[in-house]
Amino acid sequence: MSAYEILEITVEDANAHKDKYILVDVRESHELTGPEGHIKGSTLATLGLDLIHFLEAADPQKEYIFICRSGYRSSKACEMAYACGVSKAYNLKGGMLAWNEWMRNPATPLPSG
Repeated sequence: MSAYEILEITVEDANAHKDKYILVDVRESHELTGPEGHIKGSTLATLGLDLIHFLEAADPQKEYIFICRSGYRSSKACEMAYACGVSKAYNLKGGMLAWNEWMRNPATPLPSG
């Protein structure tokens, strides 16, 4: 169980307000060129030391959305962000799988849960 409350943000909300957030992709670099691709404007900070270095230089007052393939690694990134003093960290609900599904059919709401 995490000591931090992991905030989730839906793909719809993230896309509608993405200029408000710093998007951080925590996947491995080779995943960015794979079938899931990446979100334009996101920063790569692979989960682990790369992310720690990113967070050490991060503005703790900014709001961050962490992204991975399905949501597990990005939830761990949120925990790391809070531990490094970031005040608002969001996990992209469903990760790149949900993002790509929404991009294929943006008028269709994603199932909740």
